Amino acid sequence: MCVKPNVEQVDGSFKTSAQDVYAIGDVATFPLKLYGDQCRVEHVDHSRKSAIQAVQAIKAAEKGETVDEYDYLPFFYSRSFDLSWQFYGDNVGESVVWGRDGASAAKSKFGAYWVKDGKVVGAFLEGGSADENKLLAKVAKEQPTVSSKEELISAGIGFASN
Repeated sequence: MCVKPNVEQVDGSFKTSAQDVYAIGDVATFPLKLYGDQCRVEHVDHSRKSAIQAVQAIKAAEKGETVDEYDYLPFFYSRSFDLSWQFYGDNVGESVVWGRDGASAAKSKFGAYWVKDGKVVGAFLEGGSADENKLLAKVAKEQPTVSSKEELISAGIGFASN
């Protein structure tokens, strides 16, 4: 979900190379600490959080202080009527889909994990509770190792609670 087009590069406070100019949201490529890379994210969650970071940095600079660098976990979501999903992390590597099998498939939860270099780097869940979505965020941030895709398929959301 990390996009790398040619847009304004900023530092961890969203300051550009121009004096006293900040860029936020999807017009800025920022240092994504989690992956040690520059990234641009196109979602309202990042737009809101990057604006908060920039304002805090501006206010701190006025006092001669600094703020901690932006530490963002990519997060995307959508809600429509009684359907909703959340995704945390990055969608690189191999996707492993779990859930939604059998006669009750229409009402069961399903999700996916993205595995790169033996680590879970992204997690998706459709229809999850607030607690389950927090578990997914934790998995995407901690990037645990996984021995096989069968482990993820059989564990489903349970993998996130380990």
